[in-house]
This record gives sequence, C-alpha cells and structure tokens, in this order.
Amino acid sequence: MKRTTWQYAAAASWMVFTVALALWWMIFGLSQARQLGALEGPGAAQVSRVARMLVWEGTVLVGMLVAGGVALLVAIRLEQRRRRDLRSFFMAFTHDLKTSLASLRLQAEALREDTPDAAANPNLQRLLKDSVRLQLQLENALALTTADGAVFIEAIELRSLVDYLREDFPELVIDLTGDARLRADRRALESVLRNLLQNAVVHGRASRVTLDVRRSTSSGVEIVVTDDGSGSKVDLSTVLDRPFVRPTKTSGSGVGLYVCGRLLQQMKGQIRLLGDRPSGFAVSIELPEAV
Repeated sequence: MKRTTWQYAAAASWMVFTVALALWWMIFGLSQARQLGALEGPGAAQVSRVARMLVWEGTVLVGMLVAGGVALLVAIRLEQRRRRDLRSFFMAFTHDLKTSLASLRLQAEALREDTPDAAANPNLQRLLKDSVRLQLQLENALALTTADGAVFIEAIELRSLVDYLREDFPELVIDLTGDARLRADRRALESVLRNLLQNAVVHGRASRVTLDVRRSTSSGVEIVVTDDGSGSKVDLSTVLDRPFVRPTKTSGSGVGLYVCGRLLQQMKGQIRLLGDRPSGFAVSIELPEAV
C-alpha cells in the first residue's frame, strides 16, 4: 500500500511540475511578446506571429503533458491491479498445492509408521524428504506474496517447536541448549527454523545443528543456530536484503534467508549472520521474550 501511494505521489508531482513549468514559460513568452509588440517598428508583425505561435504550441505542449501524466497514472493503476490479481491467484494456487502436499505428507508418514522396515526403505525416506522440501518452498512462496501480511503473536515454547521439527529432519541431530518462551507467530517461526535447518542439510551437508538460547540485552531472547557443515565461502549478507540473490552457482533460489529476515521483522525480531568461523555456519536470531 505504501509503495502504491509513493508511485501515485511521484507521478502526480511530475505532472504538476512539468505542467506548471510549461505554463510559466508560455506566460513569460507572451508577456515578453506583448512588451515588444507595444514598440513601433517593422518587427511588430513578426512579434505578433511569435505570440500566436506561443499560444498554440504552448497549449498543445501543456495538453500533451497533462495527457502523459494521466496516462502514467492510469498505467500505474492498471499495473497495481494486475499485480494484485496475480498475487491473489498465486496465493490461492499455492494454498491449494500446500493442502495437497500436506495430505501427501500425512500418507507418507502413515506408511513410515505402518511399515516395519521403513528406515531401510530409501524410496520412502526420499519421499518424506522431498515432501518437507516442497512444503518449505511453498511456505516461502506464500511468505513472499504476503510480505506485509499480519502475524498472530502468541507465547511459544521453543523446546516443543524444536521437538516437532526433529520429526522432519531425522537425519539431523538437533541439540537445544536452554529453553525460552517467545512472543512470535508459530507458523512464521517454524518457517524460519525450517529454512535454517534445510540450508544446513542441503547446502552445508551438516549432520548436527545446535540452538543455543541466550538472554539478549534488549529484554529479548537470542538463539544462536550453528551447524557442523561446510559453511559458506562467500559473503551472504546481501541475501538478507534482496530476494533471488544467488551468491554461487550451487546456491538455492535465494529466497530462504530473505524470507527469514522478513518474517522476523514482522515479529519485531531480527536475524544476523555470524562470520569469522573456522567451519560450519552460524546465525543469530533475536525475538521478544514472552512474560
């Protein structure tokens, strides 16, 4: 909404400025022509023709500027409507896919529980991993389309949320040092932690992730997430500010960390990338503490 208002204000300001400038030059030229026309001499007829030219051409110029400004405002309006319709379609389409994927994941989990040798079945394990990955990608897509959406802030037990996420990453050892009650949106915080765990497994080839809970100086909770993976050889600070940035050819879609930053910002929190590590990857998350 703010971006739309800014675009309308910029277009209207441009139209008012250019029209006012054209009118001022036309009025100034006519004033000078009248003063010259008052003088007697052989050039009086030429001055009269110049005055008529200023009136007609100035009127045409002002009309074209007004028409261009109106066309610009209409184009902004149509573009905003097209983007709103496209966003609505994408949200509905993604929501339907997410519902179908959730059903598929429940069936796969039921097969894992009912099958005696589920752990030795690579196809079933791959199906569960792919369902988790697809669910995360759909959640990131929804977060991008509703970047300024409302969040439901409640008190969340961090330990119970981490225990729930352990089921999605059976190949990953997740250690939680300490515990805290956070003021956050459960689905948003779950998406943030799921992105970090997925990055540790896929990009870092990590086998262990540690969540160290600390009390920050701003009456909040800091969660330092570290893994034992290969880490990153490049600077990833830019991915927090812009989506679809791929620092390397093997990088993902460039959405995960950006979505983490946006979701934490909506929850009055923040995320920082911790560098200067010999190995692995480390991220600091800060969120308000629930009283």
